[in-house]
Amino acid sequence: MKMTEHQNKPMELITLQHVCKYYTMGDQTVKALDHIDLSISANEYIAFIGTSGSGKSTMMNILGCLDKPSDGTYLLNGTDVSSLTANELARIRNREIGFIFQSFNLLPRATALHNVMLPLVYKGIKFSERKRLAIKVMEKVNLSDRMDHIPSQLSGGQRQRVAIARALITNPSILLADEPTGNLDTQTTKDIMALFDQLHNEGQTIIVVTHEKDIANHCQRVVTLSDGKVVKDIMNKRETSSV
Repeated sequence: MKMTEHQNKPMELITLQHVCKYYTMGDQTVKALDHIDLSISANEYIAFIGTSGSGKSTMMNILGCLDKPSDGTYLLNGTDVSSLTANELARIRNREIGFIFQSFNLLPRATALHNVMLPLVYKGIKFSERKRLAIKVMEKVNLSDRMDHIPSQLSGGQRQRVAIARALITNPSILLADEPTGNLDTQTTKDIMALFDQLHNEGQTIIVVTHEKDIANHCQRVVTLSDGKVVKDIMNKRETSSV
């Protein structure tokens, strides 16, 4: 059956409408985000890039439902998250968003397997099922032989793969990566970006927040922020062979 134009159009996953984030510092108001209008479709691979103070960290916090806009509307999968309570935002984060941080944020005394299982505890999933799903996702990131290791026994790249597996285990709508290669060497950076390529090709929506042009150029779409505004939004020829 021939698909219609509407069926071919990617589903809009994120919509920001006139989103602002203001901070008061003494008698001054800082516009961390200044009337942002933006949409992100399902299965996009997008980078937000900018220098320090550009607004990219605030953008990550808003997109990740770690903070709320001062003004404007943020629609995530059709839900207006702009006015949700703290508990409602926590449920959205657990259901919709997989976080990957520069510093990995792993529990130091827990094994890789137990670190990956952790998000499912908050969903009330029984232990045997949590373990089964964690083993499956660790195999996906090529860590089946490191499941019983604690973070100090793993390399930086392996720790980041554990963090990626932990982000994937809830089957999130979005992978949100904050400077995901900032603590990694060149070869490990290539390996992690190749894993992101694989996940994107399998249908995962990926948002990368970075100050590194080489990482941003690896993505499908690059949004440049400056002084809280979008100053450039371009589709990019992805660099999948090198970083």
